[in-house]
Amino acid sequence: MPMKSIQLFRIFLPMLSALALTSCFSPAEDNADAIDDSTATTRLKVTTRAASGEVTYPILVMAYDESGALKGEQTINSESDEISLKLSEGAYHITALSGQGNYTEPSSYNQQSALINIPTAGYASSPLMMGGADVLLTSASAKVNVVMTYRVASLSLSLESVPEDVTAVSVGVSQQYKAIDMSGTFSGSSTANVKCTKTGDVWTSDQVYLLPGAGSSTTLTLSLTNAEGQTSYSYELSEPLMAAVPYTIKGTYVESTAPYITGVITIEGWQEERSFDFEFGSGSSSGGTSSVTEYVEVAAIPEQSKSWEGHIVALVENATETEADLLLLGIKEYKDVFAPIAEGHENDMSAIANDYSEDEFKKWSVPTEEQARSLKKQYGDTTYLAKLNDCITDLSGDIVITSGTGNNTRYLCENGTKSFNFTTNGSITKTGKTTKYRLRLVKKIHVVVK
Repeated sequence: MPMKSIQLFRIFLPMLSALALTSCFSPAEDNADAIDDSTATTRLKVTTRAASGEVTYPILVMAYDESGALKGEQTINSESDEISLKLSEGAYHITALSGQGNYTEPSSYNQQSALINIPTAGYASSPLMMGGADVLLTSASAKVNVVMTYRVASLSLSLESVPEDVTAVSVGVSQQYKAIDMSGTFSGSSTANVKCTKTGDVWTSDQVYLLPGAGSSTTLTLSLTNAEGQTSYSYELSEPLMAAVPYTIKGTYVESTAPYITGVITIEGWQEERSFDFEFGSGSSSGGTSSVTEYVEVAAIPEQSKSWEGHIVALVENATETEADLLLLGIKEYKDVFAPIAEGHENDMSAIANDYSEDEFKKWSVPTEEQARSLKKQYGDTTYLAKLNDCITDLSGDIVITSGTGNNTRYLCENGTKSFNFTTNGSITKTGKTTKYRLRLVKKIHVVVK
């Protein structure tokens, strides 16, 4: 059920000369007594009001000057509270925080750069809200409205038909931000490990809250544990988790020639409602940019820039003596492909991805932006690219093109919203509505030595 951003309180200052509203949020303790306001000439009055939804009290209100120093701080404990801050004339950023719950707070909020961190587990049990506004005080009175919004994503998981011998289920969520400062700026990276409990025949998680995604995609890793050990299935969502959006993941374990997980990610949204279809495992039928990681047993770790079992190994990552992640590069190249933004060609790219296969490997995908950057870095050197093209030629495939006219050398990536080339001096740019591109699909697999 969609929910809207909530106006949590109104700050009244007499006579406002300049005002800009921004979205932000964080928490803190009231240390207003420690702030020297002996030179203050302007009084800032604050009252609270909930326009809709639930407001978590207390709300911490802080005023930072242009240097980022804290100049005033008080706490609103209820909707009826009215507080007053004495400030000198000048420019300030007003920050309001609510619902800090079990987040890791800084030792003090004396600087706007103070960080609130996500707990060690990578998630919190309560949502964090923040509101901010810039104000210029030029006289004894002014007025400004501050709107608070959720700055976390909500996530809950349910998994059905899990084998009876499974004793533990968890889902990892990676590429999330780790911290937020008092200006509302995110930083760092973290991975959440959300544990599930079994009720009847269904494994479910509590509703948890994570800071938004730090990258261009989100990796979900579903882990099932039994007496023989742990089996993991990965799914890469082609966009980061977004603040103020609740994500519900509902999955079903299906037994076939190889086990796999199917399900639907539904975003019920505090903001716009959206949904994503996905599958986990070797029975996957997902197409487009979302890439499914399959597990394959091998006699030895394949080498990068070489052919293996009739496939091209473009990248070998996270390699140990017994396992590694491989990015396979399709041997077939598609030319004159329009981006999905082109009118009348919205489904051309995804249709190609859904139909493409190489022997036992099906469900290839368009490279993500991160994968495109890795390919550019590895094969921007013409020596390595020549080696790769030799392997492709040996398999009677289409070589990678780096020279030509304009976008004739550019390949689609990031779900067709961007394009790149296999050179170090080219940039990754947004795709156009009338340009034709090349398309080379990839397949991510995880190999384990027998």
